[in-house]
Amino acid sequence: MGRYRLPVIAVSAALVLSGSARAAEVTRVATAADPGNPIDVDLSIRWDRVQKTGLISREWNVGGVIEDLPQLRFTQKATAIVPRVAVGIYRDLELHGEIPYVLADDMNWRYATVGGIPADVAGLDTIQDNDVTPSGVACVPPACPLFPVGAGTTVYHGGKAGDLLVGVAWAILSDERDDTKPKWVVGLDLTFPTAERYDPASGRFGRPDWSSPHVNAADPGPFGQKLWRYDLSTALSRRMGAFDPYFKAHLTVQRKASQTYSNCENALALEGAAPEQGPTWMFENCASFDEDASARPPYLVGMLFGAEIVPYENAAGGQKVTIDLRLSADYTSAARWYNELTDASGRIHWTDDYATVSALFGLHLKASEFVALEAQASIGTQTAHFITGENLGRVRGEDPGPPYDATNPALNPNFDWRYDSPGRRFRVSEVNLFDVRVTGILRF
Repeated sequence: MGRYRLPVIAVSAALVLSGSARAAEVTRVATAADPGNPIDVDLSIRWDRVQKTGLISREWNVGGVIEDLPQLRFTQKATAIVPRVAVGIYRDLELHGEIPYVLADDMNWRYATVGGIPADVAGLDTIQDNDVTPSGVACVPPACPLFPVGAGTTVYHGGKAGDLLVGVAWAILSDERDDTKPKWVVGLDLTFPTAERYDPASGRFGRPDWSSPHVNAADPGPFGQKLWRYDLSTALSRRMGAFDPYFKAHLTVQRKASQTYSNCENALALEGAAPEQGPTWMFENCASFDEDASARPPYLVGMLFGAEIVPYENAAGGQKVTIDLRLSADYTSAARWYNELTDASGRIHWTDDYATVSALFGLHLKASEFVALEAQASIGTQTAHFITGENLGRVRGEDPGPPYDATNPALNPNFDWRYDSPGRRFRVSEVNLFDVRVTGILRF
């Protein structure tokens, strides 16, 4: 048994670690006005790298049968530096704030392959061979391309500050104050629409191929969406020896600001653009539809389950090594909003609801009571969903009937026959998400 003695002692020691140690990082809250601890101040800076890839396909009539044809492969890459400060304002009550500086948020698309051959070479390019106008009239000449693709196109964003976030977190229960209780935290974050707004149609008018002016890396565009975001969350954790399982749920509600983008802002210009980019009824019906034609941002709801494993801890020296394992799932509602086609098409689109699932691995290294380093990597995916598909009428499922022209006040001004009519809609699938975060933390 001697050869097993050392591992058994190590595991036993881990399992009997002090119950007074802090709970999971997801439930950490800065505090103040405690005996011997007048105030907590946490300063951190985080480096975020997010990558999203996927396939964009399109419904198309092939020999009298509607098929889903692969059209584009896209890659979105975003990098940001995020400084954050959290201050205890009373016992287990925290005020925090952060604002990212977005170095880049770029969208690239190229032709997808069909049987190993690019869609345009295989004769399956429905983007350049599009044969109908936004109003549903046959193109003259026979094709009117939607947007440029070529060997690959990138629209660049970044080099600007993002939206300011301010929030509070309160530990209703704390295992540090009562080791018979779990750690239970509720929080509310408010995101202010401080980032410069992105108008996807801006700079395209007068360009015959309807390309974005931000295809030049030296001229990156803005990325702000001008939304007020309210994120309500609750988290629960309970340290049990070397293990600390936790749970968190959140609801994110987004509300439009006075500058939130709408396709109707450019209605008259879109109708007269070269090439035409809006149906003939767009300008008149934008006025009559009013809010029914404006942007409709999504709401999000989600939860995560995880556990921190503590293979080493020195409570006296304030040292700790934590391995974080996590699974999460989020639901995003249907919306008329920015999506994977916005940079290419120059407009916001109707997007169906979808789910996102991901898995995370993290490592938290606490060198002392004052210094810590955290690294996380996650992979995920999203369920396939349509990224175009406006309703022809005012409400979902309604067809106002003919005439389908500028004389019909019931036609949805956002409806574009090229993108939204059944048999021509775009869909995203095979989505892969990869996220890396590294955070340096100073605590006082």
